[in-house]
Amino acid sequence: MKVIKSLNNNMVLASDDNGRECIYKGKGIGFQKKKGDPVEMDKIERSFVPADEEESRHFQQLFSEIPEEYWDMAGKVVEYARTRRKLKITDKVILPLCDHMAGAVERYQQGIALDNPMLWDVKRVYPKEFRVGMYALTLIKESYGIEMKEDEAAYLAYHFVIDELGRQDGPDPGLMTEIVGNIIEIIEKSFQIELNEEDWNYQRFLTHLKFFVNRVIDREPNEESEDQSLFEEVRGHYPRVYKCVERISDYILIEHHYDVNRDEQLYLMMHLERVTRKAVRRKTN
Repeated sequence: MKVIKSLNNNMVLASDDNGRECIYKGKGIGFQKKKGDPVEMDKIERSFVPADEEESRHFQQLFSEIPEEYWDMAGKVVEYARTRRKLKITDKVILPLCDHMAGAVERYQQGIALDNPMLWDVKRVYPKEFRVGMYALTLIKESYGIEMKEDEAAYLAYHFVIDELGRQDGPDPGLMTEIVGNIIEIIEKSFQIELNEEDWNYQRFLTHLKFFVNRVIDREPNEESEDQSLFEEVRGHYPRVYKCVERISDYILIEHHYDVNRDEQLYLMMHLERVTRKAVRRKTN
């Protein structure tokens, strides 16, 4: 791999063995480097692979404008997200995370704090991502002495949601949160319960729900199987759960013009039975 140019002492733009442009970060990796110099492989800590030339220019601009301490801070946040909150995220999240944190600090220094109308929903729908956002706020306070509102943690959470879903442009985080929040509200009203956000089954259900809603937004239904016997069996065994899934399907059809097919209803029923079982039992005891 050869250096194209040094972006700063700790970052270089280089071409990999396939001729693609890559940005490598590592302590001293860009120090006194010139075009054509070999990349010091043992110094690479992180790599960023732009999708195209336009994104490469955008990366380079951000790398040159954002103070280096934000990259270190973002690295800590990503490590925390992976090890403590078990988020399956890529290094690509570091770029928007750095940009957001730097912009947020600048805003707060100017006395501008933004409210997040989706704060409550984000805390409920994306609890792990929200906690990572709160960890980022802790690092910002330690580094800059600025105490930010929870609203900012909710905005930061969106970057992890988008990365987890693997979308280049990302779904509309506001719409995603709104739909998932409305579905949870339908469930709680149907069963007259409050779901336990710390329960493992709730976390599994949320993961399923997010990908289901992503298909709703993209208008990409799962292919329906021809054998409906399992659907009929589960529907007969859990009539109350099925009634709730019907309400969810009606909401999705009326508000978002997406027809939830039987396979999707089946998966919703199976996850929903697990996630409501304990809560219903606690209520009746």
